[in-house]
Amino acid sequence: MQQTLSGCAFCDSPPGAEMGEAHTWGKDERVTHPICVDCATQTRSDPDERDHHACDGCGLVVDALAALTRFRVELGHLEGPLQLCARCSPGGLATYWTRDLEEHLVDG
Repeated sequence: MQQTLSGCAFCDSPPGAEMGEAHTWGKDERVTHPICVDCATQTRSDPDERDHHACDGCGLVVDALAALTRFRVELGHLEGPLQLCARCSPGGLATYWTRDLEEHLVDG
């Protein structure tokens, strides 16, 4: 029997690392990705400017929260949201409710 091992969907952590789940919504159903502890706790503070939002993965700043895909993370006792840009999010932006990333980038 063949077994498929999968690591974190957000980085190159090896299979066997402590994993949790990151949930977001696709067009018709909830989508779940495995997430490691390091990615689950990696957040960047939001910029000071009003109505600007930062990707929790790389810090990219956008002017619309809907330009980031929001994930609900569950990993042991850790639970909370992550907001990731299309470059950090596995599969890119959630297609039915997120906006095009490029037109919402903030010059920094």
